[in-house]
Amino acid sequence: MTRSIEPMMDFFLREKGELVYINSVKQLALIRDATDHIQMTDEKIIRAATPLHTGDIVNYRYERYLITSQVDRNEQSCRGRMKKCNQRLALNWNGQVKWIDAVVEGRTFSTETGKVISMPEGNILVIVQDNADTRSITLSQRFYMTHQPFKIVGMDRTMNGIIQLSCTLDSINTAYDDVENNIADRWKYEISHTYALHIHQGTIAHVPLNETLYLIVSATDNGNEIANPAITYISSDPNVISVDQQGRVMGIALGQASITVKLTYHSTILSTIEMRVVETGTHIYSIAITGNPILKTGQSASYVSHIYDHGTEVFDQSVEWSLRNQDDSTPIMGSITASTGNSVTIKAGSSSGANNKALALTATLVSDPSITREKTISLKNLF
Repeated sequence: MTRSIEPMMDFFLREKGELVYINSVKQLALIRDATDHIQMTDEKIIRAATPLHTGDIVNYRYERYLITSQVDRNEQSCRGRMKKCNQRLALNWNGQVKWIDAVVEGRTFSTETGKVISMPEGNILVIVQDNADTRSITLSQRFYMTHQPFKIVGMDRTMNGIIQLSCTLDSINTAYDDVENNIADRWKYEISHTYALHIHQGTIAHVPLNETLYLIVSATDNGNEIANPAITYISSDPNVISVDQQGRVMGIALGQASITVKLTYHSTILSTIEMRVVETGTHIYSIAITGNPILKTGQSASYVSHIYDHGTEVFDQSVEWSLRNQDDSTPIMGSITASTGNSVTIKAGSSSGANNKALALTATLVSDPSITREKTISLKNLF
């Protein structure tokens, strides 16, 4: 008489089972490969003493799996087939983005013959757990996978526990889609941030030996100045130049080092200035330019140069002004209409073609033309 394999499997479950998480609850399970040969998809058979259901999410050896089959049950255990979630998709509901574990396939199986059916190129099948979030998925909803957009064109909810989505390749929407982070329609509901960091002493500054100066730093988001931004300061050689987290620089030894300034919570946004330590007693001038960084076509704005010696503002020096297109193209998309002392008035041209381009306003110290400061002025259409 042939002995049933079921009691043997239950014995192995007790003796050889591994700890896994089933829907975030720690359980003991016996897991083996679904086939004896290597295949393109990672499918496994799971057996557990606790109830299993189609659509359960299983955390096994640092990977997440979805039970996609019906579940067999006996008196002591349950058994099902699960597939590794090979993608994590961002679905966007009117600005609320949720990341969903999914099994994505480029081919499927015929329910009648069991044969593999290749799907048309540009089409995929997505299988997700049936839960409160995924029940809100609608036809024509878009998502990104590996920086490619897809649109849902069909839904199958006939199998309890999972939802199967038929999806086709869609077009990238450059105005709304965050392609880099695989989030469709992100900028339709969120503000896209463009950060910039400005060191007002320029790219080179001097500090006397054993003395200090403060770096003047400002940050902008979409051209608007950020109040009290969190900034991190780093010296390339603290033995020559030290800097604290308030931007106070001190000359430790004659020589030079660079100071890197970063937005603390956006560390890819940075700027660098070369600091040179010089003998005490020499003049060390620097220039800062204040004024609106955005100028609308046909309108005017005033800009003021502030001159510093050893980091302290002085009023016995003057500058000369010049204006060019930032990309050095011609004709210049603006003009200097007035210049009084260390202030200047700039008028943007009226051409609509200047939109999203920029002017470069330069102040040059009269007493030392090697000391200059440049300010970028972005041009925008009036309407």
